[in-house]
Amino acid sequence: MSSVESAQGAGDKLRWWLAIAIIIAGVAANLYFVDTYPTIIRVLMVLGGVLVGGFIGYTTTKGKNFAKFVKNANIERQKIVWPTKNETVQTTIMVLVLVVIIGFFLFLVDSLFSNLIEYFFE
Repeated sequence: MSSVESAQGAGDKLRWWLAIAIIIAGVAANLYFVDTYPTIIRVLMVLGGVLVGGFIGYTTTKGKNFAKFVKNANIERQKIVWPTKNETVQTTIMVLVLVVIIGFFLFLVDSLFSNLIEYFFE
């Protein structure tokens, strides 16, 4: 590993720690100023910490790779084909019918075994 790569790696680590510290500072400010500021100001403190920390984290190599992963995951999410309302209703009806049939079958088996146990042990 060259000195340029290690310096870039150290810079990335420093930026990650800085981003984490800023996010934690936003949350801590929210908790510290509970009685001092109204809720909207405290929410803005947290959002500001998350946005600034996120931007700093994005400037790292891992941050850019994570952003690329999220973008690709969103593209894959858009490819999902959801069932229509009619398909959902039909599938639900089939499941309910099977639950009733299997429930009745289990009732018959249970009754049979209960009667057999009563017959042999009484």
